[in-house]
Amino acid sequence: MSAIESSRNAFGKLVRFWRTNLDLSQAQLAEKVEAAPRHISFLETGRSNPTRDMVARIAQALALGPRENTTLYTAAGFSVEPTPLNIDSEEHKALKETLAILLRKHEPYPALVVNHIGEIILGNRAWLAMMKVVELDEQISRPNINLFHLYFSEEGLKQGIENWEELACFLLLRIREQEMLTGNPRLEELSEWLQAYPGLPQDWAKRALGSRNTSLYDLHYNAGDLKFRSRTLVTGVEPSRSETFSQLELHSFIPQNEETQRFWETMDLQACENHPLVAADAL
Repeated sequence: MSAIESSRNAFGKLVRFWRTNLDLSQAQLAEKVEAAPRHISFLETGRSNPTRDMVARIAQALALGPRENTTLYTAAGFSVEPTPLNIDSEEHKALKETLAILLRKHEPYPALVVNHIGEIILGNRAWLAMMKVVELDEQISRPNINLFHLYFSEEGLKQGIENWEELACFLLLRIREQEMLTGNPRLEELSEWLQAYPGLPQDWAKRALGSRNTSLYDLHYNAGDLKFRSRTLVTGVEPSRSETFSQLELHSFIPQNEETQRFWETMDLQACENHPLVAADAL
C-alpha cells in the first residue's frame, strides 16, 4: 500500500484501532451506529467513505474525547472548529502554571502567549516593560489586547517598525493560510480586519511567498533614540489534532544584537509585576 493510499484510509485505521482497543466487534459497533457490519468493514478497509453523520455516530458510539473526535473527523476529511481553550479553567490549570513559569524564566527577554486570533492571554514582565518603554501604556491596559493590532496599527508599534511591510506580509499570509485550511470564522474576520489596515502592499501574498520560516519573524524597531532588533520564535501550544493551527501560541523574543540585549537587561520588570497578564503563580 502506498503512502497516499495509507493516508486516505486513516479514518478506517482509526476506527479499527479504537474498536479493537475498546473490545468491540464490527457487529457490536454496527449495532450502536445502526449500520450493517459489512458497512463497518468497508469503512475500516477504505472501500467506503464515511458521511459526516456516520463519523458523528461512530464517535458517539466509541465515546471518544474531544481530541480523538477531532482526529476522527480530520481523518475522514471533515474540518472541525475546536472548542475554545479556556486557560483559566480548572482543566487547564497545569498548562497555565507551566506557561507562566516558561514566561518568567525567559526574562529579561520578552515573551507572551496569544490565542489563535492574536489575543494576548499571558505576558511576562519583560514584554510589558518593553511596551511601556515604547509608550504603549494605554494600549496594554485595555482588555483583550491583540498582538496583531499592536503590529498593524498606527497607535501601536507600526510607525517604529523598520521592517513593517515584511512583517505584515508574513503574519497576514500565515493567518490567511490558517483561515483557508480550517474555515474558522474568527480567523476569517481577523484576516479581513488586518487587510483593511492602511499601508499593506497589494501584493502582500506574493511578497510573503517563500518566507524563511513560518515559526520565526524579525522585529526591527527604530524610533528616535530607542532601537532594538529581535527575532521571535513562535511555538504552538495545545494544538488541535487537525494539525492546521494551535489554539495557543508562545511568542519568545530573542535579541539579535548586544544593544538589544543591554536594553532588555536594564528594563524595570518590577513595575509590571501586578499587570493582569502576569500570572500570579509564576515562580
